[in-house]
Amino acid sequence: MNKSIRYYLLKWWLWPLVLIVLQIIQFFIIRKCHNVGTDVPASVIRVVNFRDPIAIISIILIIANLCLWIYYIIKKQGKAISGHLALMVIALAICLWNIFSIGVWWMFAGDLVDDFGRKHPIPENVEYNEPLTSAYTERGDESGNSDTWLQIKNGGQGGIYQYTFYVPQDIENGEIWLECYEITENIQLSSKSIRERTLQKITQDDKGKITSPKEFSIYEGVWGEFYLARIEVWFQDSATHTKQKLSEKVYKVEGWMR
Repeated sequence: MNKSIRYYLLKWWLWPLVLIVLQIIQFFIIRKCHNVGTDVPASVIRVVNFRDPIAIISIILIIANLCLWIYYIIKKQGKAISGHLALMVIALAICLWNIFSIGVWWMFAGDLVDDFGRKHPIPENVEYNEPLTSAYTERGDESGNSDTWLQIKNGGQGGIYQYTFYVPQDIENGEIWLECYEITENIQLSSKSIRERTLQKITQDDKGKITSPKEFSIYEGVWGEFYLARIEVWFQDSATHTKQKLSEKVYKVEGWMR
């Protein structure tokens, strides 16, 4: 390793200082989120979310600093040990305060983050279905009523749902999946994740049967703020790759608060 690069990489004050600066930036981002109410930019939300890069970088820096501190102990560099430890205490204190602030913010102001439900109130004179709260009802296989084929059931939390679908007799081998749209503006909801989680292969053995329950989440909106979504069942033939919509129903839904 180049001596000049090694010199700066092993400077005792460098990496804890970087961590402190990063945590101070995150602190001001959190304060901004507290103050801007319902107009929190989506980019800001992504930054303070613990699953996003700023948190990952912080975790890496904490681990790197701990390793560096052990290195100083092994090398018996007294000044570096004490100075590095002092800066790390400051960095970790700010980090813990940020974690506390984000937790309090999500607990008491999380509903300000995503006002999708409030911006899309349920229109009058529109018929819709409520997700089931208990076992799935008997449907589909005893009649030609396609309105009974798709059934949506509440999952463990608001915004998490399960679906089953009665596979009609007249389709070939292929795949089925769900697509969800807010009905007033036709906005597609959680398009990538819903397709991935609801995708099921259909074979000749599945005809005339009800699919296994599949769970999916709707991320737009928050708990308790309901709006209407058109949930569609799509099919793609494995041989011809043609797509067709098999069924659709309107449901009252809410978003899952991650």
